[in-house]
Amino acid sequence: MRLPSRLHLKEFRDFAAIKAQGQSQSGRYFVLALLRDEGLEDFRFGLVTGRKLGGAVVRNRLRRQMREIIRASRAQIAPGVRFVTIARWRAPQAGYADLQKDWLHVARRLGLLLKPAASAP
Repeated sequence: MRLPSRLHLKEFRDFAAIKAQGQSQSGRYFVLALLRDEGLEDFRFGLVTGRKLGGAVVRNRLRRQMREIIRASRAQIAPGVRFVTIARWRAPQAGYADLQKDWLHVARRLGLLLKPAASAP
């Protein structure tokens, strides 16, 4: 199942606004920048993979892995946020499980993920 294209940030001004007004946290493999936008019913996201990471094949594989991590975590992501995931130079050498663990850790620290419901005793 794919993520709908309406969730993707596509314009430079969206990325620039998140960088200028948002907050960020860094992890081992990712930097996550977040901007709250209460006008949104869902979330919007963007991905950044710079040329320092490697050739097109490496960057495209990394983007596919990043999209899958976001797709798998979709139910946990808070509505009303725009965020950008930036791959760091270590990311291409990491396995999918390590990337997912790091992304979830950074997303929790940043407050991107919803709090799990407390179970009744």
